[in-house]
Amino acid sequence: MEENYRYTKKGLLLLVISLFALFFATTMCVADEMNWGGAWQVLLENSPSLKAARHAITAAEASLKLTGSNKRITSSITVTETLQEGASDSTVGGLTLSYSANLAGREDLAIASARLAYDEAVLSYKIAKIRLFQNASFAYWSAAAADAALKAAEEEIRKREAFLEDAKLRYKQGLVPQLDVFRAESALAEARASYAYKKSVREGFYAMLKGLAGWTNIEPQKDIFEKVEIPVRKDAPDYFSVIENHPAIVLQNLEVSRNKALVKLARTGMAPQISISGTRNLFKGGAGTSTYAEDRWSAQATLLIPIGDGGKTKWGVKQAQAYLDMAKSELGKEKATVMEELFSSWEEYKSAFENYISSKKRLELVSKERDISILRYNEGLSSQLDVLDAQSRYADSLASYIEAKKTVLVSYARLIAAEGHLP
Repeated sequence: MEENYRYTKKGLLLLVISLFALFFATTMCVADEMNWGGAWQVLLENSPSLKAARHAITAAEASLKLTGSNKRITSSITVTETLQEGASDSTVGGLTLSYSANLAGREDLAIASARLAYDEAVLSYKIAKIRLFQNASFAYWSAAAADAALKAAEEEIRKREAFLEDAKLRYKQGLVPQLDVFRAESALAEARASYAYKKSVREGFYAMLKGLAGWTNIEPQKDIFEKVEIPVRKDAPDYFSVIENHPAIVLQNLEVSRNKALVKLARTGMAPQISISGTRNLFKGGAGTSTYAEDRWSAQATLLIPIGDGGKTKWGVKQAQAYLDMAKSELGKEKATVMEELFSSWEEYKSAFENYISSKKRLELVSKERDISILRYNEGLSSQLDVLDAQSRYADSLASYIEAKKTVLVSYARLIAAEGHLP
């Protein structure tokens, strides 16, 4: 009895552990359904590209602080022991404060360059957010549209299943030929194949959205696509303002400014250097320390005038000038790219909006046509082919409407990104 009780107890324990593990695994696999605002916050927190951009800001800040330390006074404690014929002759310890500066302002130029690099890192983070917004908008609304298309496909399957049952019943009653049954079966098979394809498309957009969020388990909120309002925009973008303020162009301007500072910095390679240091003796010992006075400061200044550096400064300037010329060329290229993206995104949005309006009207008309066709069929006034054609036209119109609505949402997000803004 005791042995059986022991086995039963172990069995119950294993059952509890298994149920807990199953519950935990199920909980972990369930994706969080979110509206666009909630999904965007998750993307901001978990996006790998934004994490990398934040690390770049931290590194640029550390580099700026490190460069700025060259203008600070440094301190050190030194201990010097002098040996005379193998024996200690004197030991002297002191505190030394040092400062050195390039007479051409090399330290200030290096700090200015590092500060511009930090500003570039901050702007690069903003640009990464804009790119993420554009890509995430496409993934989110495409996934939401795929959900809506899948829901419509499920409804179409149910209707065609009902239509097949009706055709079988009428065939048994001798009201329709067997061909009508075959046609209904073919229409149902077509609807199921369409459903399978749309499901695979949806899973692809789900994967894209999760990938942008660092594989966080998120999905669009159910039925959000039907509820979302279409953004209406009548005013064209302010092209001149975008050219002046777009983050990508501002970033390239900073790149030009930083390379100008680097050219000036390279020219200081042969500039004189002055170093100043002061030492206060803290302790001394030994016969050779009679010339050292305790608790007194001694100072020295050194002027270093370079005569030759093997062409290092000359070629350093040429290299920096070449990078500056490249940055200027990239600035002109970036302006052209921004203008092209802005113009095309505005035209795409206008076209998408017009197509959405026409698709919506067409869907309303085809929906009425389908209802009338089914009513006439039930009353024996039209054939099954008329109903199947009407159902096919409705399914095509609904798919076009969903695609048109998604295109408006995506093109609007692209337009906002092209202007260099976040909503």
